Parts: sequence; structure tokens; C-alpha cells
Amino acid sequence: VDLGRPILFSKAIIILAFLPIFTFQRVEGKIFSPMAYTISFALLGAILLTLTLVPTLLSYTLHKGDLAEKHSAWMHSLQEWYRGILLRAEARRKSIVAICVGMLAVALLLAPKLGSEFLPKLDEGNIWLVITLPPSANIQRTKDVEKQVRKVLLEYPEVASVVTQIGRPDDGTDPKGPYNLEIKADLKPHETWRFATKDAMIEDMTKKIRVMPGIQTNFSQVIEDNLNEAISGARGEIVVKVFGPDLQILEDKSEQIAEVLNAIRGAADVGVFKIGGQTELTVTLDRTRMARYGLNVNDVNATVQSAFAGAVVNTFYEGDRRFDVTIRIDAEFRDAVDDVSDLPIALPGGTGTIPLGFISTVEVKQGAGRVSREAGGRNVAIKANLLGRDQGSFVAEAMKKVNAKVKLPPGYYMTWGGQFENQQRAIARLKVIVPLSIFSIFVLLFWVFGSMRRAILVLLMVPFTLIGGLAGLGIAGLHLSVSAAVGFIAVAGISVQNGVIMVEQFMEYMRDGKGLAEAVLEGAVSRLRPIVMTALMAGIGLLPAALSHGIGSETQRPFAVVIVGGIVSATLFTLLLLPLLFPVFSEQRRIVAAEQPLV
Repeated sequence: VDLGRPILFSKAIIILAFLPIFTFQRVEGKIFSPMAYTISFALLGAILLTLTLVPTLLSYTLHKGDLAEKHSAWMHSLQEWYRGILLRAEARRKSIVAICVGMLAVALLLAPKLGSEFLPKLDEGNIWLVITLPPSANIQRTKDVEKQVRKVLLEYPEVASVVTQIGRPDDGTDPKGPYNLEIKADLKPHETWRFATKDAMIEDMTKKIRVMPGIQTNFSQVIEDNLNEAISGARGEIVVKVFGPDLQILEDKSEQIAEVLNAIRGAADVGVFKIGGQTELTVTLDRTRMARYGLNVNDVNATVQSAFAGAVVNTFYEGDRRFDVTIRIDAEFRDAVDDVSDLPIALPGGTGTIPLGFISTVEVKQGAGRVSREAGGRNVAIKANLLGRDQGSFVAEAMKKVNAKVKLPPGYYMTWGGQFENQQRAIARLKVIVPLSIFSIFVLLFWVFGSMRRAILVLLMVPFTLIGGLAGLGIAGLHLSVSAAVGFIAVAGISVQNGVIMVEQFMEYMRDGKGLAEAVLEGAVSRLRPIVMTALMAGIGLLPAALSHGIGSETQRPFAVVIVGGIVSATLFTLLLLPLLFPVFSEQRRIVAAEQPLV
């Protein structure tokens, strides 16, 4: 009965700590929400069984034998050692608290050095390489490039097989031209590689492929590539879009941005999705000369249309089938600018003809090969992938340098997207939900203890979980990500649970008539076993995931590392700081027996 209250509220607090995860959306929601729901329902089931079935079974077992806790020499030694630490620490309370706060401050100051990203890059065991040639490239040129690139990739013993595709897919769902080349390279197991990392191998491949002139590469993975394109409409981890009405200005500014991005450390596969590059034959009519001959624009346009695109002049029937009869100039008379200039234009009244070039300017220009539109405006996208650097620091540096070096005219603006967009969205949501979750936990703690000071004291232990979690990320060489944030959320719930168990024990001893100092000392020592066991279960259980380096471990590893490291610091600081600070936060030195807990 005495343990019912702390058990019920501590588990309720852990479930409440998962509130931010329940609000996740899109990719992060699909990855982490099942875990949060599973743990929450498992805890609800555990509470139900602990408060109903377990006491019933114990009532039968107690008649058959003594279930008293057996003496454990090593646990007794550990408790006595812990008792000695608390007695010595009491005399140096201010110094120890100051040192602990200083360690937390140092950890928070060094946290930005870890870097940040949306989610760790998942190794899919393949390489998806997209090569974009100039829009004017024909299919034969693309085939030649494909043969050369295939030869380069197959020279790597790490590559198991190579499959290529030129142009658009057979079903026509992707509007790509013959200038587009997509290559999938399946990789052998990592143990057989010569390179330490996949990024190092991609960097080496890029150097060899970029030797070929006029080639723009984009190294990715099959799922990752589709995800990036679904997020921003462009293939790239980081995508900058410039919006505005004039295509020439958009192209000029996009080239300037690409130049700035290329000079930033960590940038790879920087490229601009070209607007121009489509060869066009432009006929500019001279209306003054046309007026002298009595010609109008419609007549000249109709002649040019008939000559080069064809015009229906009659209908032919074969049985019940109908065919249009179309006239068009033969190919040999429309392959050169001079041939087009010599096209005869009939004068009004049948008085003769004049060449098209006599009343117009015929020239070859580079026109728009594609025009992208979004949110009702034209735009050009600049994409970049990252090698050896986190997204957060790269985008922060890139934004600063692009804004300083690239000035957009009035009516033009740029946006930043890609995976960085997901990261910003997730962080913005956490900034709102996490404070609400903490406030809800505070309300629950106030309900448990009936004291605002004790509720604040338990919550003050939560920030110290950051020390171990951040240290674990730094040692493992991982960045701050949504996966790491989920780990911090989970370990915060465990920290609060330990605090509730310990403070409730202090109050129980004080209700029994013990003084404040004695209640704190004996309560801390008696709660050492359950707190240490909780830490060992969580830490040892997730240690294999924290040490894993296999395919698919990238997403779960930051989560596990944070929990393992956070559990260590949460346990140490709870065992040390909570007993030292409880007398400071205590509202009275003795709790009378009438103040019984609600069970």
C-alpha cells in the first residue's frame, strides 16, 4: 500500500514525458511514435498488474515461505559507502552544488559544437547517382557518358552491381529528357570495403567522375533520393529556391548562390537546376517592312506554321477510316538558318513572293528548357549534399554568407528547404510541446507532494541528464537530432521517476517521526538499490543498440547513446544532489503522522 502512490505517479510521469513524441508528424512521427505508444501501453499494463495481480499472488506465496529481502554483502557495502559520501558531502554542500551546476553549464556551452541534423543518414546499402547533362545533350551523348561512368563504378571492389536508366522511365511518370542519367549501384557488405566510411568512397568516386567535362552529379540513396524530392521537389539534402518573375535574373542569382555554397566546407554535389539550354529558332518580324508590302502578322505566322509544324489542307477517306492530309517543308529545307530565311512569303493579291528574311530577323537563341513554378511564382532551385558536416552548422554558415554576398532585386526572395526544412519544423513543434509537457509534469508532481518546492526540486534534477547524454553523443561522434531529442525525453521521465521515489521515501520517514537530516540520510540509502537497478536495466538494455554499427542502426543509435549516457548522469546527480538539496527545499523539518499520502 505504501508503494502504490509513488509507483502510480512515477509511471504516469514517464508516460506524460512522452507527450512531445505523440505530437511528432511525417517522418519522425512514423519512426518514433510506435515506440512511445508501445512503452506507454506497456507501462499502463504494468501498473494494472502491479496494483492488482501481483499483491494477490503474493498473498498466496507468503503462506508458503519467507519473502523477506535477503542480505547482500555487496549491496550492504555499496550502501555504507554511499552513506559515507553523503555525510562528507553535507559539509561541502555549497561547493558540490556549484561544481555540479558548473558541469551543466559547460555541457550546455559545448552542445553547439556537436552539430545538428534532422535524422542521421540511414545507410541503405546502395548508391543512387543522378547525372544531369546540359539540356541540349542528345541520347547518344548520354549513352557515351553512361558507359564511362559504369566503367568507373565497376572498378571499385565495393560495388556489387550497376543498373542504369537514361531519360524518363518507361511509364512516363517522370518528365526527364535524354540528358538525364540515373544509376543504382548495390554495395557489398561493409566489412569488405577499403574505405573507412561511405562518404569517403563517394568523395573518391566524385573526383574520378568529375574529370568528364559538363557533368553534374548527385550522390544519394534510393529511399533518401525519393524522400528529398518529395520534401522540396528537388534532389538534394539542402535546397535553396529563388523566386521572381524574370528567368534571366533567376538564373544569374542561382549561379551566384551555387558559387557561394561551393566554397563552404562540407558542400558536395552543388548544382543549379538549369532554366536555359534549349536551342530555339527565333523569328522576329519587322512590322514596318511588312506594312510596306501589305502583309499582316497572322498571314506570316500561318505560313511559318505550315512550313515547319505542318498544316491540315484536306481529308482523305479509306473505307470508314479518315486521315488528315498535312503539308510541311521537307527536312533538308529547314535544317539551317539560311533555309528558314529563304522561306517564300506570298504577297497580297498574288503579285509574287518575298523571302522571310527580308521582313524579319531569323536567329538561333538559347531559350528556357524548363520553367519551375511554386506558390504562384517562378523559381530556380540550387541543391547541395553534405559530406563530413552536420546540417545545422552548414545551413547557418550558408545563410550568413549567401545573404552577405547575393543581393536580390525588389520582388525576388529565397527560401531554404530540404531535410533542413524537416529539422526546423520538428524543432519548432518541440519548442511548444516540451514546455507544455514539463508544466504538466510539474502539476502532477505538485499533486503528488502537495508542495511546490518539492515539485521544483524533482524537476531540477532533469537538466543534469543532459551532461551524460551530450557527453555520450560527443564520444560517439554523433550530432544532435530528433532521434537524440527522443532519447533526452525518455531519460527525463526516468530521472523524474527516481526523484519521486526518493522524495517520497524522505517524506515517509518524516511521517514516522524521524528528523529531517536522519530521514534524508536513511531514505537516500534505502532507495539506493531500486534507483541503481532502474539505471542498470535501462543502461544495459540499450547498450547493444548504442554500440551497434550495422545497417539500420543509424536512426536508433543516437537515441540509445543519449539514454545510456543520460541514465548515468541522472543516477549520479540524483543520488548526490537530491539529498543535499532536499533540506533547502523542505517547507518544514518534520511531517506529522496525520499527513498520510493518498493511496
